[in-house]
Amino acid sequence: NNNQFFAKETGTISAVDGLKVSIKKEDGSIFEQELLPGADIVVQVGEEVKKDDPLTTNPNVGGFGQAEKEVVLQDMNRVYAYCAISFSIFLSQLSFVLKKKQ
Repeated sequence: NNNQFFAKETGTISAVDGLKVSIKKEDGSIFEQELLPGADIVVQVGEEVKKDDPLTTNPNVGGFGQAEKEVVLQDMNRVYAYCAISFSIFLSQLSFVLKKKQ
């Protein structure tokens, strides 16, 4: 499940039972809306909702990889190895270019 659920009717929340939310409409009838597991229900009994108001949290917000972070090399030996590999690649590319010019 990766969907956010919205109210399909306007009214008052009359019951929240597991994954079912009951909405009492203006005319007194009760509309039951089923939700899928995964997202957290954010409405409570007695709360007024309008059509298309969110009933659950958006499960697509947040999570892994959504914050900009800097790369952290934990060990100085890794930094030295990175520098050595980069320098050796630079030298090999330079030698290829110079050999081509001969």
